[in-house]
Amino acid sequence: MSRAGQQSRLAASRQAGDRSETVVLEHVDDLRYVPDSESQYYDAICESVIGPSERLPFVGIVVLESGTPVEIKSVSVVYGKGQRRGRFQPRRGQHEKLLESGGVYLFAVCAPHDRELIAMKVVPATQIDHLIDVVTDGWRSAGTDRSEEYVQFSWSRIFDPDSVQRKGGAPA
Repeated sequence: MSRAGQQSRLAASRQAGDRSETVVLEHVDDLRYVPDSESQYYDAICESVIGPSERLPFVGIVVLESGTPVEIKSVSVVYGKGQRRGRFQPRRGQHEKLLESGGVYLFAVCAPHDRELIAMKVVPATQIDHLIDVVTDGWRSAGTDRSEEYVQFSWSRIFDPDSVQRKGGAPA
């Protein structure tokens, strides 16, 4: 793929991520948007205690405390001609900053085109370390034109595929 094609794909991916962040922030009270000028490693901060709910389950913690950094990672339930499951792509530097600050990921699975929210889940950054070590091939280079390493895994590593299908997602 040409450099222009890669940049175009990255721009579209960034726009989809931004739309998903907006949708998540509209659905989760007490999360405040944090612009990149304030922090490059998380998207929101918890403004008061948030507990799990049917719409927003938690893994490995019982509450989000005020001041907790929240990185919102979203994927399309399926993508491409093969209709493969979307893949989350945390960046290493961002992940390390979340670990240092006791931050969490808010993972979201969205509809492919309108980014309608299908499922969300909060997972502490410390829990993702286990996933990185056990499930993936570890951190990967982003290529010669990008210095940051990343890891990639399917949304089915975080969510039960049957549950996502019942909520209106594509066939699991």
